[in-house]
Amino acid sequence: MARVFVWNCNLPRLPSSLREQLRDLGTYISGALFTLGWWVFIDGLVMSRSTTQVNFGFEDWLPGLLCTLGMIITNSIDLTLLRDDGFGYSSGGLAGKAKLTLFIGIALLAGGVAGSVAILAIKYIVPQVDSGAMYIGVTNVVQTLCLLMASVVLWFVHNSEHDNNYNFVLN
Repeated sequence: MARVFVWNCNLPRLPSSLREQLRDLGTYISGALFTLGWWVFIDGLVMSRSTTQVNFGFEDWLPGLLCTLGMIITNSIDLTLLRDDGFGYSSGGLAGKAKLTLFIGIALLAGGVAGSVAILAIKYIVPQVDSGAMYIGVTNVVQTLCLLMASVVLWFVHNSEHDNNYNFVLN
């Protein structure tokens, strides 16, 4: 199987102590984004009690739950498992299972974001609710985007290579 290198980037060499500090900082940023996302959603939930135009239902919870589950699944995969070149039915198939699991996690993240945008459009924009009720729909989209960004930050921080060389490959 031929590999086509789409982008090969040598990052500047960082001292190991600075690398560890950046890894810790990235973890904190990811946690802050995760917390901010759920905090904004809960704020919208509390605000929904003051409006009578729109009822806050399970469909409003579902995108955030899907994104949270996708974040857990995506960040449970180690990058080294994806690079296994074993091909065929006799090679254990660990890389294929890891790629499938990563795909499911990313699909859950994308589905959560798409679902929140769809709910915003169908439930809040089309019926032309007032701005107070529209805020509830916007908080759902902000939540899923924060969870998506938290997942991306955590993935890159914890799966960065030690030699600071990134190769993006199309198979």
